[in-house]
Amino acid sequence: MKEKTFFIGIIVLIIFSGCVFVNQSEPENKKPKIEITPKNYDFGTVPNEKIGHVFSVKNTGKEILEITGISTSCGCTKGTVDKKLINPGETTELLVTIDPDLMGEKVTGKIERIVYVKSNDIDNLEIEIELKANMLE
Repeated sequence: MKEKTFFIGIIVLIIFSGCVFVNQSEPENKKPKIEITPKNYDFGTVPNEKIGHVFSVKNTGKEILEITGISTSCGCTKGTVDKKLINPGETTELLVTIDPDLMGEKVTGKIERIVYVKSNDIDNLEIEIELKANMLE
């Protein structure tokens, strides 16, 4: 009788453990998620003067997205966001400008620049936006 009770106790323990394990499945993804559109931009052929484009930065995650930094591949390129803290489902604007007067010397022809956007999205700590232009004289 003791063996049967012991055996039933083990079975109940296994079943109970399985139920607890199933209920401890991964919680719903509650992290921030950054989405920038467009991912790159070609200004085309433009006069040799300051140019800019507005990008959309959206938090498609479930926690607050924080823009922790913006840097660029050239001192002539700047990026600024309207908001650094973006609630889930919200969007802010990222203005990117290229000012050829800040290049040190007049550069004409094709140029390529990169904007690096850093955030607390652990899957995308840094996103690159590629910019292209053909600067006229």
